[in-house]
Amino acid sequence: MRVKGILSPIVQCCGGRLMDKESQKLLLKLARESILENLTASPSPTLEFLDKNRPKDLIGKEGAFVTLRKKGLDSSDQRSLRGCIGNVIGKRPLYRTVYRLAKESAFGDVRFSGVTIDEMDNIEIEVSVLTPLQVVDSYSDIVVGQDGVLLTSGVHRSLFLPQVAVEQNWDLETMLTNLSLKAGLNPNGWENPDCRFEVFQATIFGE
Repeated sequence: MRVKGILSPIVQCCGGRLMDKESQKLLLKLARESILENLTASPSPTLEFLDKNRPKDLIGKEGAFVTLRKKGLDSSDQRSLRGCIGNVIGKRPLYRTVYRLAKESAFGDVRFSGVTIDEMDNIEIEVSVLTPLQVVDSYSDIVVGQDGVLLTSGVHRSLFLPQVAVEQNWDLETMLTNLSLKAGLNPNGWENPDCRFEVFQATIFGE
């Protein structure tokens, strides 16, 4: 499925919420304006519009992630990532969540220095809108490419969005190994009976 305009091809994961093109464009525009707001001190006109009109499609309290990537590099290249912050559980209207997460991705991801104004033309924004978490009985119930996964083992937690395994061409075992390492566990930590797995799906769209 392709959307014309500022949107890239959409990855519509099974179970993800359908969202019309106009809503997607508004969220992407809002995310970019949110970052520019910090860089230029210019208020976001899209935020003002959404606060006044509160479109039904954008006021649900879904979880979301905002991912920033460098243009010209394939998403499978880890060097393409410029920031990624999200909330699995939403606590405010979706558009307000995306507005906040865009700033956090640009300036609060501790893996990177803050985005600068000179970079903005070379950054692409991707938004993932999540479905609620669901506990699965076993890691074998996880569907690679469809499910995002949250692993919890005691105080250790880590998460991958559904698109990560696809971009990296991982099978289930490889994804779980990397999920364990990300959580600070041994590579085979996912096999521990104490591990808890929760899955979610996502609607993913970008500039």
